[in-house]
Amino acid sequence: MSKIGDKNFVLKYLTQEDIRVIEDLTNSLKSKNITVACMGLYNHGKSSLLNALVGDIEGETFKTADIRKTIKNKQYTHKGLVYVDTPGLNARKNDDKRVMDAVRKSDINIFVHNVNTGEFVVSEVDFFQNIKRYWNNPKEFVERTIFVLSRIDEVNDDDDIAKAISAMSLQIKDIFDCEPTIVPVSAKRWTAGQIKDKMLLIKKSNIRMLDKTIKNLCDKYSNSFVENRKTRLNDKLDNTEKQLHSKIQTNKLEISKQKQAQKEYNDRLYDDIKKIENTLVNMYQKLGV
Repeated sequence: MSKIGDKNFVLKYLTQEDIRVIEDLTNSLKSKNITVACMGLYNHGKSSLLNALVGDIEGETFKTADIRKTIKNKQYTHKGLVYVDTPGLNARKNDDKRVMDAVRKSDINIFVHNVNTGEFVVSEVDFFQNIKRYWNNPKEFVERTIFVLSRIDEVNDDDDIAKAISAMSLQIKDIFDCEPTIVPVSAKRWTAGQIKDKMLLIKKSNIRMLDKTIKNLCDKYSNSFVENRKTRLNDKLDNTEKQLHSKIQTNKLEISKQKQAQKEYNDRLYDDIKKIENTLVNMYQKLGV
């Protein structure tokens, strides 16, 4: 790893994206705050949920609207937790990449899914498959993720909520082979309860349950957060070094091919020159020169 630490080497061979990722992971080691990344499809209620978690009745901290407001990762610190709102999955080019960036740096995750869609849809499953494909420990993602079933106020039958939770659980177990934590919530009920000072609405929103679940996860994994961040940084450095070595070997092979091609060209040129010289000698001999 010695060359990786050489700034000139890094600037010469690494991409700007590689450098940014390494810097982000390095900076995360210095932070004492716990990062909670919130993700999910566009218009599934991520921003409303985060506003409820940070106690924002007006909804100004994380903007919500019919039009797409969150186009890059936005964070807000509340009681030692850094909540990160991400763009909707699969909404536009590079959105999924921004979400993966957030997951890469997070300690705890919240994955928001709209109750009206029932089970996870194809784009959500594709995201989970990418986690499984590219994450060193995919089960860790599930263990540190709270799957939130949002907008439960929009369904009249509790059986619909139970069916959605059951379907989501089966899908997660099928992909990751482990049990997910699923919490049904209603940010709308929480807001109404706060405005009208109705404790029943606040209780039925399950926001307090979600908040408690987040804190329980933080307590459970608090001793491993720093080590986990170190592991992510070391994994990134190891993978980067392998990529660099592969790139160097490819360059060496290309240089070798170019040298061989140049040698073959020089040999052909030399042979052509010798043929021309021999032809001229023969001509001179015939002319008696």
